[in-house]
Amino acid sequence: MKILITGGAGFIGSHLLEELLSSDNEILVFDNFLTGKKENIEFKGNFKLIEDDFGTKNSLNLIKEFNPQICFHLAAQSSVVVSVDDPLLDFEHNILQPVQLIKTLLSTDCSKFVFASSGGTIFGEPSILPTGEEDFAGEPESPYGIGKKKLNEIIKSMTINTHLSYSILNLSNVYGPRQDPHGEAGVVSIFSNKILKNEKPIIYGDGEQTRDYIYVKDVVNALILSSKIDSNLFLNIGTGIETSVNQLLETIKSEFASDVEPIYKESRKGELLRSVLNSSKAQKELNWESQFSLNKGIKEVVSWLKT
Repeated sequence: MKILITGGAGFIGSHLLEELLSSDNEILVFDNFLTGKKENIEFKGNFKLIEDDFGTKNSLNLIKEFNPQICFHLAAQSSVVVSVDDPLLDFEHNILQPVQLIKTLLSTDCSKFVFASSGGTIFGEPSILPTGEEDFAGEPESPYGIGKKKLNEIIKSMTINTHLSYSILNLSNVYGPRQDPHGEAGVVSIFSNKILKNEKPIIYGDGEQTRDYIYVKDVVNALILSSKIDSNLFLNIGTGIETSVNQLLETIKSEFASDVEPIYKESRKGELLRSVLNSSKAQKELNWESQFSLNKGIKEVVSWLKT
Protein backbone atom coordinates (compact mmCIF):
# COMPACT_ATOMS: atom_id res chain seq x y z
CA MET A 1 0.00 0.00 0.00
CA LYS A 2 1.29 3.47 -0.91
CA ILE A 3 0.62 5.82 2.00
CA LEU A 4 1.18 9.55 2.50
CA ILE A 5 1.58 10.98 6.01
CA THR A 6 1.77 14.72 6.64
CA GLY A 7 3.32 15.57 10.00
CA GLY A 8 4.89 12.13 10.14
CA ALA A 9 7.73 13.14 12.48
CA GLY A 10 5.36 14.65 15.01
CA PHE A 11 3.96 13.14 18.18
CA ILE A 12 0.99 11.22 16.72
CA GLY A 13 2.45 10.97 13.22
CA SER A 14 5.60 9.15 14.33
CA HIS A 15 3.58 6.53 16.20
CA LEU A 16 1.36 6.09 13.13
CA LEU A 17 4.41 5.75 10.87
CA GLU A 18 5.99 3.18 13.17
CA GLU A 19 2.82 1.07 13.20
CA LEU A 20 2.32 1.28 9.42
CA LEU A 21 5.92 0.21 8.84
CA SER A 22 5.16 -3.09 10.59
CA SER A 23 3.17 -4.04 7.47
CA ASP A 24 4.24 -4.08 3.83
CA ASN A 25 3.67 -0.40 3.03
CA GLU A 26 5.55 2.20 0.98
CA ILE A 27 5.29 5.50 2.83
CA LEU A 28 6.00 9.12 1.93
CA VAL A 29 6.39 11.42 4.95
CA PHE A 30 6.29 15.21 5.05
CA ASP A 31 7.39 17.24 8.06
CA ASN A 32 8.75 20.79 8.31
CA PHE A 33 10.18 20.06 11.79
CA LEU A 34 8.68 23.14 13.40
CA THR A 35 7.34 20.79 16.06
CA GLY A 36 8.26 17.37 14.68
CA LYS A 37 11.58 15.81 15.70
CA LYS A 38 14.01 13.62 13.79
CA GLU A 39 14.59 11.48 16.87
CA ASN A 40 10.90 10.53 16.70
CA ILE A 41 11.48 8.60 13.48
CA GLU A 42 14.91 7.06 14.00
CA PHE A 43 13.65 3.62 13.00
CA LYS A 44 14.26 1.73 9.79
CA GLY A 45 11.64 0.95 7.17
CA ASN A 46 10.32 1.60 3.71
CA PHE A 47 9.63 5.32 4.00
CA LYS A 48 10.95 8.50 2.40
CA LEU A 49 11.13 11.74 4.39
CA ILE A 50 10.65 15.15 2.79
CA GLU A 51 11.74 18.01 5.08
CA ASP A 52 9.30 20.66 3.91
CA ASP A 53 5.74 21.94 4.22
CA PHE A 54 3.40 19.58 2.41
CA GLY A 55 1.66 22.53 0.73
CA THR A 56 4.53 23.98 -1.33
CA LYS A 57 4.45 23.66 -5.11
CA ASN A 58 7.39 21.26 -5.08
CA SER A 59 5.84 19.13 -2.32
CA LEU A 60 2.50 18.91 -4.11
CA ASN A 61 4.28 17.79 -7.28
CA LEU A 62 6.08 15.08 -5.30
CA ILE A 63 2.77 13.92 -3.85
CA LYS A 64 1.21 13.75 -7.30
CA GLU A 65 4.23 11.77 -8.54
CA PHE A 66 4.06 9.38 -5.57
CA ASN A 67 0.34 8.75 -6.25
CA PRO A 68 -0.71 7.56 -2.78
CA GLN A 69 -3.66 5.27 -2.12
CA ILE A 70 -4.25 6.63 1.39
CA CYS A 71 -3.41 10.00 2.94
CA PHE A 72 -3.19 10.56 6.69
CA HIS A 73 -3.24 14.31 7.30
CA LEU A 74 -1.78 15.08 10.73
CA ALA A 75 0.38 18.15 10.03
CA ALA A 76 -0.97 21.30 11.67
CA GLN A 77 -0.25 24.42 13.63
CA SER A 78 -1.40 22.74 16.82
CA SER A 79 -1.34 25.48 19.47
CA VAL A 80 -4.52 27.23 20.59
CA VAL A 81 -2.42 30.02 22.13
CA VAL A 82 -0.40 30.57 18.93
CA SER A 83 -3.63 30.72 16.92
CA VAL A 84 -4.89 33.54 19.13
CA ASP A 85 -1.59 35.44 18.81
CA ASP A 86 -1.12 34.81 15.07
CA PRO A 87 -4.38 33.78 13.36
CA LEU A 88 -2.91 34.30 9.87
CA LEU A 89 -0.24 31.68 10.55
CA ASP A 90 -2.93 29.31 11.79
CA PHE A 91 -5.03 29.96 8.66
CA GLU A 92 -2.07 29.27 6.35
CA HIS A 93 -1.15 25.93 7.93
CA ASN A 94 -4.57 24.65 8.98
CA ILE A 95 -6.77 25.67 6.03
CA LEU A 96 -4.91 26.94 2.94
CA GLN A 97 -2.26 24.22 2.71
CA PRO A 98 -4.71 21.36 3.40
CA VAL A 99 -7.02 22.67 0.65
CA GLN A 100 -4.10 22.54 -1.79
CA LEU A 101 -3.33 19.02 -0.59
CA ILE A 102 -6.88 17.77 -1.17
CA LYS A 103 -6.96 19.40 -4.60
CA THR A 104 -3.76 17.55 -5.49
CA LEU A 105 -5.04 14.23 -4.13
CA LEU A 106 -8.12 14.53 -6.33
CA SER A 107 -5.77 14.35 -9.33
CA THR A 108 -4.24 11.08 -8.05
CA ASP A 109 -5.57 7.58 -7.39
CA CYS A 110 -5.88 8.31 -3.66
CA SER A 111 -9.13 6.82 -2.37
CA LYS A 112 -9.01 7.73 1.33
CA PHE A 113 -8.26 10.97 3.20
CA VAL A 114 -7.93 10.55 6.97
CA PHE A 115 -7.92 13.81 8.94
CA ALA A 116 -6.97 14.13 12.60
CA SER A 117 -9.39 16.83 13.74
CA SER A 118 -10.09 18.17 17.23
CA GLY A 119 -12.79 16.81 19.49
CA GLY A 120 -12.97 19.82 21.78
CA THR A 121 -11.87 23.09 20.26
CA ILE A 122 -13.96 22.96 17.07
CA PHE A 123 -17.28 22.97 18.89
CA GLY A 124 -16.75 25.32 21.79
CA GLU A 125 -18.19 24.81 25.26
CA PRO A 126 -20.47 21.73 25.09
CA SER A 127 -24.04 21.59 26.41
CA ILE A 128 -24.13 17.77 26.53
CA LEU A 129 -21.46 15.60 28.18
CA PRO A 130 -20.08 13.20 27.07
CA THR A 131 -20.50 14.91 23.71
CA GLY A 132 -21.56 12.91 20.66
CA GLU A 133 -20.99 13.82 17.02
CA GLU A 134 -24.48 15.33 16.73
CA ASP A 135 -24.41 17.14 20.09
CA PHE A 136 -22.02 19.93 19.16
CA ALA A 137 -24.09 23.09 19.35
CA GLY A 138 -21.39 25.52 20.44
CA GLU A 139 -19.03 27.61 18.36
CA PRO A 140 -15.21 27.51 18.43
CA GLU A 141 -13.58 29.84 20.93
CA SER A 142 -10.21 30.19 19.18
CA PRO A 143 -8.85 30.63 15.63
CA TYR A 144 -7.42 27.11 15.98
CA GLY A 145 -10.89 25.69 16.60
CA ILE A 146 -12.39 27.77 13.80
CA GLY A 147 -9.75 26.46 11.39
CA LYS A 148 -10.28 22.82 12.33
CA LYS A 149 -14.05 23.14 12.05
CA LYS A 150 -13.83 24.94 8.71
CA LEU A 151 -11.48 22.31 7.30
CA ASN A 152 -13.95 19.59 8.30
CA GLU A 153 -16.58 21.37 6.19
CA ILE A 154 -14.17 21.91 3.29
CA ILE A 155 -13.18 18.23 3.23
CA LYS A 156 -16.83 17.21 3.02
CA SER A 157 -17.51 19.75 0.27
CA MET A 158 -14.44 19.03 -1.88
CA THR A 159 -14.94 15.25 -1.89
CA ILE A 160 -18.60 15.20 -2.99
CA ASN A 161 -19.02 13.02 -6.12
CA THR A 162 -15.31 12.18 -6.26
CA HIS A 163 -13.28 8.98 -5.85
CA LEU A 164 -11.89 10.31 -2.55
CA SER A 165 -13.71 9.33 0.64
CA TYR A 166 -12.83 10.79 4.04
CA SER A 167 -12.50 9.81 7.66
CA ILE A 168 -12.62 12.81 9.99
CA LEU A 169 -11.66 11.78 13.51
CA ASN A 170 -12.39 14.25 16.29
CA LEU A 171 -9.63 13.42 18.76
CA SER A 172 -9.88 14.18 22.45
CA ASN A 173 -6.70 15.12 24.36
CA VAL A 174 -4.01 12.75 23.09
CA TYR A 175 -0.99 11.95 25.26
CA GLY A 176 1.89 9.49 25.28
CA PRO A 177 5.62 9.06 24.62
CA ARG A 178 7.24 11.56 22.21
CA GLN A 179 4.85 14.35 23.17
CA ASP A 180 6.97 17.45 23.73
CA PRO A 181 7.33 18.02 27.50
CA HIS A 182 8.54 21.56 26.82
CA GLY A 183 5.68 22.66 24.56
CA GLU A 184 2.51 24.63 25.25
CA ALA A 185 0.21 21.64 24.77
CA GLY A 186 0.55 18.10 26.11
CA VAL A 187 -0.13 18.54 29.79
CA VAL A 188 0.62 14.90 30.71
CA SER A 189 4.19 15.12 29.39
CA ILE A 190 4.65 18.64 30.75
CA PHE A 191 3.51 17.75 34.28
CA SER A 192 5.47 14.48 34.29
CA ASN A 193 8.66 16.20 33.17
CA LYS A 194 8.29 18.94 35.79
CA ILE A 195 7.81 16.43 38.60
CA LEU A 196 10.71 14.32 37.33
CA LYS A 197 12.90 17.42 37.73
CA ASN A 198 11.32 18.21 41.11
CA GLU A 199 9.86 21.44 39.73
CA LYS A 200 6.40 22.87 40.39
CA PRO A 201 3.89 22.25 37.55
CA ILE A 202 1.91 25.28 36.38
CA ILE A 203 -1.88 25.05 36.21
CA TYR A 204 -3.76 27.74 34.31
CA GLY A 205 -7.08 28.56 35.96
CA ASP A 206 -8.34 26.71 39.04
CA GLY A 207 -7.52 23.25 37.69
CA GLU A 208 -11.15 22.16 37.66
CA GLN A 209 -11.34 22.36 33.86
CA THR A 210 -11.77 18.86 32.44
CA ARG A 211 -10.51 16.90 29.47
CA ASP A 212 -10.80 13.42 27.97
CA TYR A 213 -7.25 12.03 27.92
CA ILE A 214 -6.61 9.30 25.34
CA TYR A 215 -3.39 7.35 24.83
CA VAL A 216 -1.63 7.76 21.48
CA LYS A 217 -1.64 4.05 20.58
CA ASP A 218 -5.44 3.99 20.90
CA VAL A 219 -5.60 6.94 18.49
CA VAL A 220 -3.25 5.27 15.99
CA ASN A 221 -5.43 2.17 16.06
CA ALA A 222 -8.51 4.28 15.28
CA LEU A 223 -6.73 6.13 12.45
CA ILE A 224 -5.69 2.89 10.76
CA LEU A 225 -9.07 1.22 11.20
CA SER A 226 -10.82 4.26 9.72
CA SER A 227 -8.54 4.18 6.66
CA LYS A 228 -9.92 0.75 5.76
CA ILE A 229 -13.55 1.91 5.53
CA ASP A 230 -14.67 2.92 2.03
CA SER A 231 -17.49 5.21 3.16
CA ASN A 232 -17.23 8.70 4.66
CA LEU A 233 -16.81 8.82 8.44
CA PHE A 234 -17.16 11.57 11.04
CA LEU A 235 -16.26 10.07 14.40
CA ASN A 236 -15.29 11.04 17.93
CA ILE A 237 -12.23 9.29 19.35
CA GLY A 238 -11.97 9.50 23.12
CA THR A 239 -12.35 7.48 26.31
CA GLY A 240 -15.61 9.00 27.54
CA ILE A 241 -13.94 9.67 30.90
CA GLU A 242 -13.81 13.25 32.18
CA THR A 243 -10.72 14.13 34.22
CA SER A 244 -9.94 17.50 35.77
CA VAL A 245 -6.44 18.96 35.52
CA ASN A 246 -6.17 18.73 39.31
CA GLN A 247 -7.11 15.03 39.20
CA LEU A 248 -4.62 14.45 36.40
CA LEU A 249 -1.82 16.02 38.41
CA GLU A 250 -2.64 13.86 41.44
CA THR A 251 -2.53 10.73 39.26
CA ILE A 252 0.87 11.71 37.88
CA LYS A 253 2.18 12.63 41.35
CA SER A 254 1.20 9.20 42.66
CA GLU A 255 3.23 7.55 39.88
CA PHE A 256 6.29 9.47 41.07
CA ALA A 257 5.38 9.25 44.79
CA SER A 258 5.71 13.04 44.74
CA ASP A 259 4.17 15.63 47.05
CA VAL A 260 5.05 18.65 44.86
CA GLU A 261 2.39 21.37 44.77
CA PRO A 262 1.42 23.25 41.58
CA ILE A 263 1.58 26.96 40.82
CA TYR A 264 -1.80 28.36 39.76
CA LYS A 265 -1.88 31.10 37.13
CA GLU A 266 -4.56 33.03 35.26
CA SER A 267 -6.52 30.94 32.76
CA ARG A 268 -5.61 31.26 29.08
CA LYS A 269 -7.79 32.66 26.30
CA GLY A 270 -9.68 30.25 24.07
CA GLU A 271 -9.53 27.26 26.41
CA LEU A 272 -12.65 25.24 27.25
CA LEU A 273 -13.91 24.57 30.77
CA ARG A 274 -15.13 21.02 30.10
CA SER A 275 -14.57 18.48 27.34
CA VAL A 276 -15.30 14.73 27.16
CA LEU A 277 -16.35 12.75 24.09
CA ASN A 278 -18.92 10.04 23.44
CA SER A 279 -17.18 7.57 21.11
CA SER A 280 -19.94 4.96 20.85
CA LYS A 281 -20.28 5.62 17.11
CA ALA A 282 -16.60 4.74 16.58
CA GLN A 283 -17.11 1.56 18.59
CA LYS A 284 -19.93 0.61 16.22
CA GLU A 285 -18.39 1.76 12.90
CA LEU A 286 -14.79 0.66 13.53
CA ASN A 287 -15.19 -1.99 16.23
CA TRP A 288 -12.82 0.23 18.20
CA GLU A 289 -12.50 1.24 21.84
CA SER A 290 -9.70 2.62 23.95
CA GLN A 291 -7.47 0.00 25.59
CA PHE A 292 -5.26 2.16 27.81
CA SER A 293 -6.47 3.44 31.17
CA LEU A 294 -5.08 6.80 32.30
CA ASN A 295 -2.92 5.08 34.93
CA LYS A 296 -1.49 2.64 32.38
CA GLY A 297 -0.83 5.39 29.85
CA ILE A 298 0.89 7.63 32.39
CA LYS A 299 3.19 4.75 33.37
CA GLU A 300 4.24 4.56 29.70
CA VAL A 301 4.94 8.31 29.59
CA VAL A 302 6.95 8.24 32.81
CA SER A 303 8.98 5.26 31.59
CA TRP A 304 9.74 7.10 28.32
CA LEU A 305 10.80 10.30 30.11
CA LYS A 306 13.15 8.36 32.37
CA THR A 307 15.01 6.73 29.46
